[in-house]
Amino acid sequence: MIVNAFSLHREETVRTYVEMNLEHLIHQQEKKLHLKYPEELPLIKYHIPSGKKIFLGIYDRKTNQIFLQNEQFESPDWDFSTVKDTLNHELGHYYTDKLSERLTNHDWPEYTDNMNMLEIMSIKLISEGTATYFERSMNEKEDTFTDEKWPKALGGFFSSWELIPKDEIVYSGGYHLVKPIIDQHGEKGIIYLMFNTPKISEMYNLPGYQQRILRELSQP
Repeated sequence: MIVNAFSLHREETVRTYVEMNLEHLIHQQEKKLHLKYPEELPLIKYHIPSGKKIFLGIYDRKTNQIFLQNEQFESPDWDFSTVKDTLNHELGHYYTDKLSERLTNHDWPEYTDNMNMLEIMSIKLISEGTATYFERSMNEKEDTFTDEKWPKALGGFFSSWELIPKDEIVYSGGYHLVKPIIDQHGEKGIIYLMFNTPKISEMYNLPGYQQRILRELSQP
């Protein structure tokens, strides 16, 4: 039985909603995005790890677990509609990680100690942009980010001198970056993006990167 998020009584838990709807959400994504999840379901944990409390959801690529907030579901920012969006987003991370494991036997994304902040940001844009694509494809939220909002200098990617990535750039900007490629090429586009993240020389040239990827994907 499929439970409508808005018909649940307030005393019902996030766990109840997820257990009753997880497989349905996966099937909806498969139908909408024309892809196939592995048969095994991700493990769902109903707490956010210590030190990560600011997040509504987290995916751990090492353990294939999705962590969701639970005890705060009655707050204005954590209703069942938000649970659904968060789960669709984290499922996007699960999908790309399992896809990488199948293709390369490695988790994805992977960050190494010798990467600089722009190299890390390059990967994060594809990772979070793709997960946001999964989320927004299911809630039909429009792309309101524009090329003009894309950073033209290093500081545009970060919110402070501590080099904390800007959420708008990582999520909305990342979504804007990957959208035309996944729209045209589906899973093939996702795979190509995962293993062809923007070069440092392309980080300030969003249209140039998109055009290169689309051109290369169109080659026989």
